[in-house]
Amino acid sequence: MRKSTGLLSVLVLGVAVAGPVASAHAAPATAPATTPATAPVSAASACHGLVVKTNSANNKALSADGARSYKKAIGYNQATQKYAVQAQGACRHARHAEEIRDALRAAQQGAVRAELDNKRAYYEHDPRAGRAAIGDEEEAKMRMRNALRYV
Repeated sequence: MRKSTGLLSVLVLGVAVAGPVASAHAAPATAPATTPATAPVSAASACHGLVVKTNSANNKALSADGARSYKKAIGYNQATQKYAVQAQGACRHARHAEEIRDALRAAQQGAVRAELDNKRAYYEHDPRAGRAAIGDEEEAKMRMRNALRYV
């Protein structure tokens, strides 16, 4: 049974037909200007964005641990580690690069410890390991706050 009204296909067809006709009457094309969507990202912006992503992944891991969803927390801990490594590379020319790098490295190590604790909690059904993972993620959160202070 059809669930669509067909309006979408009419709109797409209308754009396809109207596209070449409108461009045939237009003035010759010049070099496209860079729009905000295609503008190159500055190094400081990339550094800040990756530090924020790292912090967000760590917060999601904390939330998953609080709900005792250890398997989800493992995935978020791995994402935290990945973004921390990427942020270390992106922030290598930042103003306070050494402080940011140290904070990110400490946060990454905390995420590694939390991942191992979460694996133990998930596979061995060990609630103490789950609580230890929360502690490791809280420490990583503290380190991320230090990194965000400099970015």
